[in-house]
Amino acid sequence: MQKQNVISKYEKGSTTMIVIFVILFIVIILSTFLVYITARRNRGLKDTEKLGQVYNEDMQVVYEERKNRETNDEVEIKTCKGPNAPELKKGMTPVKFNEATASKKGEVVKTTAEDNEWYSYKDKKWANAETEDGSLWVWIPRFAYRINSDDQTTDVVFLRGTTDEYCDENGNIQTAKRCRTVDEKVDTTTGYTVHPAFTDESNIGFRNGGWDRELTGIWVSKFEAAYATSGEIANKAPVKESSIVYTSANVWAQKQEVQGVNPEATGDGSIPARNWLDGVYEVNKEKIKYPTFQGSSYSMNYITINDANNISRALTEEGNIYGLSNDTDSHLMKNSEWGACTYLARSKTYGIGSTDIAINNKNLNNGGTSNTQEQGNTKASVYAVTGYNSNNNEWNSYLGTNLSSSTTGNIYGIYDMSGGTWERTASYINNGKTGNGASVVVGKETSTKYATVYPYSDVGASDDEKSVANYKLNDKIYGDSVRETSSEGKGSNSWYGDHSYFLEGGAPFFCRGGAYGGYGSTAGLSTFNRTNGTANWDTGFRSVIV
Repeated sequence: MQKQNVISKYEKGSTTMIVIFVILFIVIILSTFLVYITARRNRGLKDTEKLGQVYNEDMQVVYEERKNRETNDEVEIKTCKGPNAPELKKGMTPVKFNEATASKKGEVVKTTAEDNEWYSYKDKKWANAETEDGSLWVWIPRFAYRINSDDQTTDVVFLRGTTDEYCDENGNIQTAKRCRTVDEKVDTTTGYTVHPAFTDESNIGFRNGGWDRELTGIWVSKFEAAYATSGEIANKAPVKESSIVYTSANVWAQKQEVQGVNPEATGDGSIPARNWLDGVYEVNKEKIKYPTFQGSSYSMNYITINDANNISRALTEEGNIYGLSNDTDSHLMKNSEWGACTYLARSKTYGIGSTDIAINNKNLNNGGTSNTQEQGNTKASVYAVTGYNSNNNEWNSYLGTNLSSSTTGNIYGIYDMSGGTWERTASYINNGKTGNGASVVVGKETSTKYATVYPYSDVGASDDEKSVANYKLNDKIYGDSVRETSSEGKGSNSWYGDHSYFLEGGAPFFCRGGAYGGYGSTAGLSTFNRTNGTANWDTGFRSVIV
């Protein structure tokens, strides 16, 4: 009995120990599991935190990228309506102007490209730059246009870079049309058309006066070419011979009257002569002096079309007075470039719009015979002065008197595009002749980036009939302010009653703008005329830099 009790107590003790061990085991397992779960939870929290951090970092990057993109888009929308920034060439310095007052003239002020007040096309302040000789140049940015025949104005939109894209009034990107084939006729009265002066037209034979690459803009001389000589009004500019030799030294003379510095000069060319500013010399022996492009200077006349072309090409040659490098291109203005200046000027937003531009009728006639000026015993044949207007006010005089004498109605525009001298352009018909100063066309039966050759047909009994026929023949060329801004190839049928005579065989070269002598109100931005290539008293030129 006692033995059974002992066994029973032993069994109870064993059972208790087993229970304790089991409990301890379970506790250990649960503790271990709990520790594992806690560790895993903590690790998960850390992972979650890390993932959250990574996510936040990624989202920050996304946010910044989106923010930057939105900012860039906003900037793009704001700036794509504006012009391409001027491309300054070696030797060029940005300039702006102190406004003139009734008591003093305006002054040219040098500045930097970073100056926010350098230009503002929406305020009709076109970008100006000065070369080392003092010549002034105006930036014409790449644009597309639309002709408004009803009020004789243009709508202009500036293009982005070298593309055909522009922003509409809602900030949406649109594409302007352009000529893509030789035979295409573009309607410039509906939609916007890229102006050909800025386009690569090498694949269509430079039909409309284009270039050999896409351009962001061009630099146009602010004034007509002038003699770089100090005189009564002329600026004191560097006087230096170029490498270009005159092809003709003969001058126009009427009834054997002296038209040059040589009292013995005659009109038949037997005694060489030129105007009193440029001296007396023999044919093919004297070099052309570099012209200056400054206001209040004597317009460079008595120069053939060939010589005007050659000296314009030589503005960037080694040793020039402008500081321009020879990897910069200069040339005689083409019709397309004249048209680009005209259409920007006729914009109500950026130019004078429907205001007619004032004629430069400044004449040096002072007691001499018609179109001459007494200079001692010599009657000089230089008569035009750059930068003046119909009130005989200089370009930088009080703005209240010469607002309409530039393309902007203020001091920042281009001058002498109405009156002064007729301005030759590198645009012509190839009549197969090498005379009339037309050596520029020799071997150039088709257009190049430097010259535009217009289709030609010798139809008609009279010169006027031929002009009308050739006018009709050239109905596909656009951008030159000829067909688009006139109704007939003879008379005064251009916008604002401007002179409009198209080319014919005896007068194969375009000249633009009109001259003071005998043209009056028919001179203007849309004026075009026919002329031969010889040196004349009333004919000059203007140059362009690319």
